[in-house]
Amino acid sequence: MKSSHHYATAVLPFIVVAAVLFWGCSTGTSPQDDEDNASGDKAYENIRHEPVPADGRLETVTWNLQWYGVPSEGPEDEELQTMNILQVIDSLRADLYAFQEVNRGPDLARITTAMDGYRGFVAGHIEFAQRTAFVFNTAAIDSIDAGAITEGQNRDDWAGRLPLYFKFEYNADGATVPVYAVVIHAKAFSDQDSYQRRKKAAEDLYNYLVNQQPDARIIFLGDYNDDVDQSIYNGEPSPYQLFVENDHYFRVVTRPLSDAGISSTVSNNYPDIIDHITISDELFEATVPGSEAVYQKAGDFIPDYGRTTSDHYPVWAKFDFSK
Repeated sequence: MKSSHHYATAVLPFIVVAAVLFWGCSTGTSPQDDEDNASGDKAYENIRHEPVPADGRLETVTWNLQWYGVPSEGPEDEELQTMNILQVIDSLRADLYAFQEVNRGPDLARITTAMDGYRGFVAGHIEFAQRTAFVFNTAAIDSIDAGAITEGQNRDDWAGRLPLYFKFEYNADGATVPVYAVVIHAKAFSDQDSYQRRKKAAEDLYNYLVNQQPDARIIFLGDYNDDVDQSIYNGEPSPYQLFVENDHYFRVVTRPLSDAGISSTVSNNYPDIIDHITISDELFEATVPGSEAVYQKAGDFIPDYGRTTSDHYPVWAKFDFSK
């Protein structure tokens, strides 16, 4: 059981803005995203990924897809971007994908319809194109609930992208393991104001998780837009310092990648890794040692990856529940 600390903020009345989940349609979208996904005859529609069987190991990936669904901002050839994303997914064969920068549900559907045995949903509470999303393997994961974390959170500190939670059960050898996953896309840029907003948002999320999810198996993953050893802003302490220093309660499983000087961005916009995965103490024993990695290999088999696919590489970590 985690305990609250002297720096914890007061707990506000609990309010959840649920993501709109159309489980039977592969994606959950915000109310305005109800148009048909009539994509026409596209090359990626011929791509099919075989289902991935449950094997007792929960494989998790965080990946910023760089304005997916908005070709005027991200990679210009959306069909090629989709095909490349599916190639990477076929190589990873993970159980849980936490995406950032997905425009709408129909955009996510272009990915999930090619993934047999997978379903997904987009955050309905984010009001602009850089939405977060989850995609999951139905052979291993049974969904329970999802929505926005609003309690104690400041929308401006989160740059309008409040955290999205996904509560599910992982099926391992006939037993079910409850997991509470959270995906974030923190405020970007390395100026002082952005740093202070990231720091405040991270502290608010820390306090929420400690006080409201004290016994949950938490996986907190996403585009942190900062590192965890020190900040990208002027070498200041990491905005995620509470998660780092309170290592009885949390562990940043991707911290070794920071220590090794590995970047998760393609053009090394930041020499530091800014995409991370953090877990609560309930998952310490399940962590597969050394499984944390930046999947830079994607750049080896996808030509001009940074221009055609994303400016971020996938980052992943694995958890073994078969023990």
